[in-house]
Amino acid sequence: MPVLHILLPLLISFFTPEPATLLLQQDIAKDYQLLQGGQYFISDNTSSSPSLRTIESDLQLFQVVASVDLGSAQYSTNSSGRHQIKKWNFQEGDLKALYQIESTLALDTTVAVRYLDNKPPTQQHLKNTFRFRTYVVATTSAPDRLLYITEADQGLILYRMDIRQVEMVYSKQKEGLSAALPAFIAEIDQLVTQLPE
Repeated sequence: MPVLHILLPLLISFFTPEPATLLLQQDIAKDYQLLQGGQYFISDNTSSSPSLRTIESDLQLFQVVASVDLGSAQYSTNSSGRHQIKKWNFQEGDLKALYQIESTLALDTTVAVRYLDNKPPTQQHLKNTFRFRTYVVATTSAPDRLLYITEADQGLILYRMDIRQVEMVYSKQKEGLSAALPAFIAEIDQLVTQLPE
């Protein structure tokens, strides 16, 4: 009988679904640490002189979202292709929903490398796996008010705040990232327009 008392809680924990966790706060902290030690170019469609200071200021808004109490939200999950979508739906207030989209992209392609000094192009084989996490904040006035994309190893890729978009271009990129990003971002943009309300 004592063994049953020990094993029963253990067995129940195996079959009880793990509570949903919004990982935005952890991703912001990891991305900020990577930004402080890295070399990168910041592209901001609303500023001619973006800096780490402006990113710090913007990330404060995402940190506010990350600290929202999820206890009153209705949680659901589904998938779409390679994307696992977690959703927290809010019934009251301006915040309508938070989405956490986890995507794995396996890249295996060959690209042509062109040279500025008129040497003939060469072929380069790229093979890598990317683990992206995208956060979408939907409000009553806009279904994609805020968007934040990070990659597990590289860090912050881009974020949007209404019409403002800030993109990071790293001097030391994960191999194949520049080849994978355009199609991935287009795929995420399409997915965001189809997110359930």
